[in-house]
Amino acid sequence: MVIRNHKSNILFLAGLISIFFVQASGQESNTMYFMKGVPQSYQLNPATQPCCREFLGFPAACPIQFYFENSAFSLEDIIFPAGDSLISFLHPDADKNDFLDNLAAVNHMQLYISSNLLSVGARSNEMYYTFDIAEKIYSRLMYNDDLVDFVLTGNKRGERFDFSNTNVDLTSYLEFATGISRIVNERLTVGARLKLLYGQVNISSNNKEISLITEEDWTINSNLDMRICIPGLKIPVDENGEFDLDTVDFEFDALEIGQAAFSNMGLGLDLGMHYALTDKIRISASLIDLAGIRWSANPYSIRQDASYVYRGIEYDPSDSTDMMDNFLDSLKSVFSFTAATDPYYTLLPVKLFVGGTYQIIDQIGIGILSRTEYYKKKLREQLTLSVNFTPCRMLAFSFSYTIMNNTYNNIGLGLSTRLGPFSFYLVTDNLPTAYATEQSGNMIIPYRASVLNLRLGLNLVFGCREVKKKLRDLPLVY
Repeated sequence: MVIRNHKSNILFLAGLISIFFVQASGQESNTMYFMKGVPQSYQLNPATQPCCREFLGFPAACPIQFYFENSAFSLEDIIFPAGDSLISFLHPDADKNDFLDNLAAVNHMQLYISSNLLSVGARSNEMYYTFDIAEKIYSRLMYNDDLVDFVLTGNKRGERFDFSNTNVDLTSYLEFATGISRIVNERLTVGARLKLLYGQVNISSNNKEISLITEEDWTINSNLDMRICIPGLKIPVDENGEFDLDTVDFEFDALEIGQAAFSNMGLGLDLGMHYALTDKIRISASLIDLAGIRWSANPYSIRQDASYVYRGIEYDPSDSTDMMDNFLDSLKSVFSFTAATDPYYTLLPVKLFVGGTYQIIDQIGIGILSRTEYYKKKLREQLTLSVNFTPCRMLAFSFSYTIMNNTYNNIGLGLSTRLGPFSFYLVTDNLPTAYATEQSGNMIIPYRASVLNLRLGLNLVFGCREVKKKLRDLPLVY
């Protein structure tokens, strides 16, 4: 599809939205799980042993990873062609119902960004040791379809709206991880990674009830909890735990941010195994990010429990104060917040990988992988089929198909290559196949993608030929 003669301002907006959408549930690349020639594949299963004796990841490039997922819509649903122009779903000529029909009862957007600052590994006989330092950012927004419906159409579709599943999560942290993998025998390899986490920023909400009833009188119910730990955020709380939103202040202080990170500590554990049923059939499993963080540097636990019935704004001619100010003051009084400053805990999304491979010939194998994520009492499942092709020792390809996010068009690609001591890899679970282009600016936009991810890395590797010869009869070493 080629879209020509766009207005520059609309196209610029489309580009910004596209860049924003290429952002990410703690999500690792499923395609990489069975790939050969990728040292960091042990991050998906700590039992996996790199094929080279030692490796050193280039700082900030071992790997770089981002993942973005939108369960409800893609860029095509937000901005689309109408004649010779691009319009948004809010345009008078657009049908808002087409946009609303994309929504499920509960929808989500999530972002995961990770960059390894250091990644090293070394073999000692049947043992393989790894060490990583990584900066990670994870965020997720969940929202009810009623929220978007009410914003776009008011109460035309009904009189009762439930916003209770609307929640936001944001966590950034620094991770130190050390791992060990051991070849127990010719069939079994096991591994584990211990992680030390230093929390930097956290925002986590838990809305028990947010609802709106628009009958004869409008009734608003709000029962929510929010936990916040942001260095530099100041919320003056009185002896009753109450505070005024007007008094909230924020001052950026780099020193305070650094000090806070080493006060918000957490632990994590990854576990994994590989087992060879036959010379050609292997099964594997791993449990990733069994972890949590204790937030104790400048934490706030904010709560609101209120109900308000709106019957209109009363006007009293004898009252000299502004009636709108009175109305806003009454809302402010009803929907007041309380806060506590006690430390609190948060958990990371836990991932369970279970897979199996069948080696057709030495150069070609097929794999199936189930990925289950558990977070805040919700399960999310993904299923990946892959073909892994290794034509020579220095080159490997993976082609995958993944069912995830209620979408069935996720074609993945992985490439790893080694030239001397340099090893480079690039992996994606969702290769965009449809683009919009603009003639004058040559801007390319993956307008139909609702899931976008990319992972790439560059390593120095040593002792690959020696290890290959020594361990050629051990099928569980990748």
